[in-house]
This record gives sequence, structure tokens and C-alpha cells, in this order.
Amino acid sequence: MKNNKLLQSAIIFASVLTLPSLSWAKPAGADQIHLTTSAPKKTGDAAFSYMVEWRRGSDVTHRANGLTFISGPGSKKPTTDVAAAKKIAKALNDAMTYESPHDRGATAVATKGKPEVLIANKDGFDFTRVTFRDYSNQELKYSVPGSFSSATKGVAIDIVYAADVEYIEGFSIGVERKTNGGHIRVQINGDEPVEIITDGKTTQQIEQELAKALAGKAQVSTTPIYPNYVESGSRNYKPFDGSEVQLTSLNTDSIIVDINDTGLGVLTKFKFPDVNKPTDVAGKMPYFVGVLVVAAIGYFFYTSRKIKEQEQQDQA
Repeated sequence: MKNNKLLQSAIIFASVLTLPSLSWAKPAGADQIHLTTSAPKKTGDAAFSYMVEWRRGSDVTHRANGLTFISGPGSKKPTTDVAAAKKIAKALNDAMTYESPHDRGATAVATKGKPEVLIANKDGFDFTRVTFRDYSNQELKYSVPGSFSSATKGVAIDIVYAADVEYIEGFSIGVERKTNGGHIRVQINGDEPVEIITDGKTTQQIEQELAKALAGKAQVSTTPIYPNYVESGSRNYKPFDGSEVQLTSLNTDSIIVDINDTGLGVLTKFKFPDVNKPTDVAGKMPYFVGVLVVAAIGYFFYTSRKIKEQEQQDQA
């Protein structure tokens, strides 16, 4: 009886050891960004894309890139704010179909009748980074549960030239990377919005002014918050241009980024914290299982021997 209890205790102990690795899997919606769209200000068709990257535990990282085009004023059928949200949600969900069903770790849902999109993780998956690339001159509001400091590891705003995605290098003649006059506006939570005039300035100068205006909440960095993903032959992906405005430790839950200069686009980046996996326990699990198997085999032979001894005593 004593040995039987020891075996039961060993089984329970091994089972408990597996619980930490299971408990670290995030439930659906634990990582999320709520996006509020608006009608574009840029005439004609302009690209809007966003990349969501995720993984399950320590598995291989997966990513999906949703690409759509937003029609501005003067188009045959201009895109409304609600239609923009629908397009943005559909773009990511279409991109997800290229992943195998069990690897699809993200989803985008547009709120019916409202200019809102919710991008969230699926059960058991963790976001690692999300990049929004807007060249349509929309006002975009990003919100997260709680605060950016608790939900993400950092936020970055990278002001870029629209010409980098609107024209094909080597095939388009007279491409000029410059501002066309206007302004950008950034508002953090309920603070007074910060507005920077863009006319005649480089993207680096605009970023310097923006960081200065957001005193104490932002800084210009020549090292990206994470490397921009670049794919050969695609104009959709934007290589890092050398600087960006980084906002860290934001104890607020929303930020508005509004570009009003047809020569400019913006990359808004969100870095999510690595999940703290119990690797010390998980890495030793094979040893625990091995000990349990040896204990079980030993117990089997021990009880078999005791039964034989008991039978011999009964026959005597």
C-alpha cells in the first residue's frame, strides 16, 4: 500500500510539472489592437497594408500581410471610413488563408456599420509585432486594452515618403521623394494634439520636430524598434529609412496618427513582449518522465516479486 501511494504521488507530481507550460498559452484576444479608420484625404488610389506576426510558444514565427487600396476624393467611388475598415479587415483575413489552418494565429474583425477593426490573437498564439503602413492620408486611431506600457513593449512612428511605394525604382522617371506641403498630427490619449508643418522638410526633420513636441514621451532612434520586414520584388514592404520616433512606457490606451501631406506615408509599429516561458521546467521534462517510467517499471517488478513470495508462503 505504501509503494502504491508513492507511485500515485509520482504521477501527480509529473502532471503538475506540465501545467506551467500549458498555462502560458494566451487565450484568444489577449493581444489586440483596436483600429479606428477615417475617410482618406489623398486623391486617387493609395495603398494601405499591415503585417501581423505571431507564434505559438517557442514555435516558428509566422506572419501575414494584408494589402488593400483605398480610394480617395475624386475617385469614381471614394472609400468611406466604414468601407475602409471592411477592406482592412478583409485584407488580413485573406492573407491568413495562405497559412495552414492550425498556424493561423490572428484575425481581424470589422464592426458592422462602424469604422472599426479589431486585430487580435487566436487562442494559444502570441503576437510579436504588428506594422501598419498607410499611404492614403487617413486619420488612424490605435487603442489597446489597459495601456500601451502593459500591452506592448513599445510603439514607433516612422514618417516615410509615399514615392517609395507609389513608383517602381528604375522604371519610373523623375521620381521625387519630397513633401507636398501640409502637416502631420499626433495625439496621445486625451492630450492636446501635436501638429508639425511638413512643407520643405525631410522625413528626418519632421521626426525630430515630432519627438521634441512630444517632450518626455518620445525620442528619435536610428535603430528601429524591430527590423522592417522586406521582401524582394515587393514595393509594399518599406525598408528602414534610418530613423523613427519611438514612444516607450506610454501609460495611455490610445494614440491618433493623422497624415495630411500627399507626399508622405506613415508606418506605425507595435512591439509585443516575449512570452516568459518556463523553459527551466519544460527543458527538464524528459528527465522527469524518464524517472517516472523507471519508477513504474521498478514498482511492477517489486509487486510481481511480492506476489510470488506470497504465493510460495501460501503453498508452504
